Amino acid sequence: MTPGPRDRLQHTDSMSVGPSRLKSMSSTDSTQDTDTARRGATVAIAGDWHANTSWAIRSLRHLHSLGVREVFQLGDFGIWPGQKGIDYLDALQDLLEELGMRVVVTPGNHEDYYQIAQLPLEDQDDQEAHAGFESLGAVMWARERIALLPRGHRFTRRGWSFVSLGGAPSVDFEHRITGQSWWIEEMITDDDVAAVVAGEAADVMLTHDSPEPWHSTDMVAKIIQTPLGRSAEVLAYAAEGRRRLDEAFQAVKPRVLAHGHYHVTDSKRIQIEGCDHETLVVATECDQMPDANLGLLHLPDEQTEGQEPRVEWVPLPPVTTGVDRSQLGVWPEKPVWVWETEEFLRVFDEGRSAHWNQLIAEAAEEPTGAWVHRMAEALEQSKNPRVGEFMASRAGGLLPDPPEDRRDH
Repeated sequence: MTPGPRDRLQHTDSMSVGPSRLKSMSSTDSTQDTDTARRGATVAIAGDWHANTSWAIRSLRHLHSLGVREVFQLGDFGIWPGQKGIDYLDALQDLLEELGMRVVVTPGNHEDYYQIAQLPLEDQDDQEAHAGFESLGAVMWARERIALLPRGHRFTRRGWSFVSLGGAPSVDFEHRITGQSWWIEEMITDDDVAAVVAGEAADVMLTHDSPEPWHSTDMVAKIIQTPLGRSAEVLAYAAEGRRRLDEAFQAVKPRVLAHGHYHVTDSKRIQIEGCDHETLVVATECDQMPDANLGLLHLPDEQTEGQEPRVEWVPLPPVTTGVDRSQLGVWPEKPVWVWETEEFLRVFDEGRSAHWNQLIAEAAEEPTGAWVHRMAEALEQSKNPRVGEFMASRAGGLLPDPPEDRRDH
């Protein structure tokens, strides 16, 4: 029997897996492009949104301004129980209707799978709300313009074939309550894998989890290989999820695999054994990280020889006046090198792993910056016990030592 979680009696916040991050992708990476091709991309990908209504609305409005009509969201979207989940879906539905857009979700691990199971499979391609969109087939509809993809669901866009395989193990399941903040249905099953394998190859694979480290990006591999004190049961559970996804991945042999879950910006071209092309694996950031939570998915004409699907990051513009900044989380809307100690302290005390990873990545880009000392000072002052352990395990000597007169405090 595969090791896995049991019913739990505790509950914590909705923090997901989330280590290290790059400030931007290398200019030599084929996922990064200039503005010249943006008008040709009418679909986009998006990383974890965690039911963050203001973030999702900002993201959708910006993508709409670039001509995007359809967004493929890569899990931890925000199918949550209670009034918060209802309000989030209702707000997005209203905006999507206003903009003439729709969101197509590959569910993640932090979704209410009981709620999802109540949704019937329906083909709504002939409905007025979906006029002008390519066929999606029979899927689950959380709202009229919010589709949830069953595992193994296949469809095409501009002649390119897609397959979706959502779900992933939660590495914090030990601290969650079954049926309230954790659902055992999050795990990809052997039957899910068999269904995907039976369908054979596809050009684009949409997932929440990553394949095994040897098929992942470098930064995701580092995350997977850094246990951070997790129990043997947690590590075995997470490993089994990746193994199942990797089995499906090798059968599909996609040209692009895009995933969320790890809250990290990275990409890598990898070679699947027995495959005649390389696969671009793309990891996306989560909400509140404006550089790479969104990407344009360029799908050239299938008849164009030598052209491959690719992803171009879409940085989210800074917040303008008139927007309620209190809804945007703890990340200040200004460059990190001008933050004061108090701003670093707030991120350490109130933020989550995605924010701390961002700070580590920024420090790696500019280790001699004066602001790094202010960050180190804030870390010494922080009352959050988790952040000290996290930064110590990830920073790798980037942060300066505290002054002599403070080392014993």
